[in-house]
Amino acid sequence: MLKVRFLTDGEGYEKDRGGSGSRSRGAANASRLYGFEVEGHAGYGEYGKDIVCAGVSAITQSCLLGLKEVLGDDVRYEKRSGYLRVNVHPCKAKEPGPSAILRTLEMGLISMSKAYPGGFSIEYVVGSPRPGDV
Repeated sequence: MLKVRFLTDGEGYEKDRGGSGSRSRGAANASRLYGFEVEGHAGYGEYGKDIVCAGVSAITQSCLLGLKEVLGDDVRYEKRSGYLRVNVHPCKAKEPGPSAILRTLEMGLISMSKAYPGGFSIEYVVGSPRPGDV
């Protein structure tokens, strides 16, 4: 199963924004998101033809490119087959550009989870970035 985790500092919690197909513990105010982690494969179709994996990959890769364009070296990421983790320093994540990019990612993935229920899960993880992440 494909798992999406939004990383948040826990401030500004609201009621769950997740739609059907997402299993969320609660949603964060978009200005409080500081990163995300995507892991696994959707298994929605055969390898190379899985529209859910392709969609999630396109949205998350675009987010990473946008954050790198706006923040340069202030974006930390780890990328390997079936895994992507992106972190922005929480102070930088509150700035208008990065905040808008992370919110767009969040909205896009929630919309996809509604269109493809059961294709992947969405979770909000509260905590501080890991050492070396920001």
